[in-house]
Amino acid sequence: MKHSATLQDTVTIHYSARTREGGVVEDTSHRRPLTLRLDDPRYLRSLREAIVGMIPGDTKTIRLEPEQVFGRRDHRMQLNIPLTALPAGIQEGEQLSVQIDEQEIDVWVVHVTQDEAVLDINHPLAGESLEYTIHLISMESAPPA
Repeated sequence: MKHSATLQDTVTIHYSARTREGGVVEDTSHRRPLTLRLDDPRYLRSLREAIVGMIPGDTKTIRLEPEQVFGRRDHRMQLNIPLTALPAGIQEGEQLSVQIDEQEIDVWVVHVTQDEAVLDINHPLAGESLEYTIHLISMESAPPA
């Protein structure tokens, strides 16, 4: 009998993530698969929990709401910045890396006027529901305690 994945296991998966409209966000099928330990908090909890119970060879599709992925879009996370504080010639739709509280983050230019730009610091996929298709390639069980 095959052992199914538990939160203590390390698994190797291929996965694809798509928006509700079908746009591909990420797809590992044409590159090296992802290897992760299922209790590693650096990966989405909902994705890790979906793998629990799968056995190598299984494929599963899950749908995640914004709260389970990158959160809802928060309009309070838009900043009005004087153009003099930004690179010359900045245009709507561009992405910038900025330093906020000693942390470098990516921001998107939402709107540019004659004097200022509106920058959005939401994750670009905030507010999106995503569909993940997961294929469990292999797993290593955690050694007994």
